[in-house]
Amino acid sequence: MPRRTKEEAEQTKEAVLTSALDLFYEKGYSRTTFEEIAKRINLTKGAVYWHFRNKADLLAELMNKIFNDKQNRIAYSTDSIKTFEDFRNSVIADAEIIQNDREYCKFLFFIIYQMEWSEAIINKISDQIREIKDFPLYQLKEILTLLQKNGEISPNADIFETAIVLMCMWRGVVNAYVGKTYPMNLVQTITKSFDLIMDGIKVEKK
Repeated sequence: MPRRTKEEAEQTKEAVLTSALDLFYEKGYSRTTFEEIAKRINLTKGAVYWHFRNKADLLAELMNKIFNDKQNRIAYSTDSIKTFEDFRNSVIADAEIIQNDREYCKFLFFIIYQMEWSEAIINKISDQIREIKDFPLYQLKEILTLLQKNGEISPNADIFETAIVLMCMWRGVVNAYVGKTYPMNLVQTITKSFDLIMDGIKVEKK
């Protein structure tokens, strides 16, 4: 293989990840081969192996890339959320990112509906799965604890329970949206669901 610049190698790697996501979305993980990934972007199978030793390594890199890209697009940080309204706006902003990002929706569809989670795969990418799975719950607990200290939500509210309910609501609505289970506007449905949950513990300002 001819020597390539670092920039060219990175561009090729990005193309491989994009091709892999498209095929994972269309066919599923187990039915996708490196040969198909390469063919879609006019590369040889060896070029794909130059970047990734196997499909599990490619999947781990894809998960990290999508997760990190989404985090970089979020316009807020946990530290910037001080009020209930800040929290509500952050939830809406997250929903807007998903609704407006076709690539991220394809990734979610693949992870939820087209991924065959064998024990071998889970063991191989356990760190990536744990980070993606645990991060939102940890973030929710941190935000809710701060809002409770600031008097934005009831002092009697169970932080852990509320975080779990919000997490389940979010995943349920997003799963239905990316799977096209029901026709919906994701942002509107998430907003209404959030309000229904939080109205019971929100402290009304006088």
